Amino acid sequence: MAERAHSSSDVPNFDTYPATPPNQPVTRTDLELPEPSHSTLEQYAAELGTAAGKVVHMVRQVRESAQHLPDHPALDRIDNLAEETRARAEHLRNVAAERARQFVSTAREKTAEIAFRARQERRRLFLQAKSNYAQTRRRAGEIAHDYPVHVALAAGAVGFLIGVGLRIRRSHNANR
Repeated sequence: MAERAHSSSDVPNFDTYPATPPNQPVTRTDLELPEPSHSTLEQYAAELGTAAGKVVHMVRQVRESAQHLPDHPALDRIDNLAEETRARAEHLRNVAAERARQFVSTAREKTAEIAFRARQERRRLFLQAKSNYAQTRRRAGEIAHDYPVHVALAAGAVGFLIGVGLRIRRSHNANR
């Protein structure tokens, strides 16, 4: 007759434990983090990297399962496919890198061109303002020379009007 096992609250009852732990697959949404905003080029590069990683992962899985099989022509074909996949992924990576260099180069050229045009426009406007100031000053001198009494009376009238305006403003502010 079998001996009865000692039963205590300190000793767990293994009959109630599952034989294997429950298999709950981890979903992609459990692992996703909020992505910061990226440029279109960075998004394409990320998608390309993801696709290449998935292909490499699938090839490794197939290789692992194929290692347990005896030598078979399918293994050579899988190796050829894996090598071709690597070559294509490398080619795509090189093409993406070249396009990125082209985009950067084009952006630098456009930026330099815009900066050059802005400097030209700034210089043109400066020269135009300087010319207009000189012309206005010369014209004011001519008017002062041709009409000295009129200029003196106009200056006096403007001074009087400014004084009246300041006096009204001061009395208005004092009433507040």
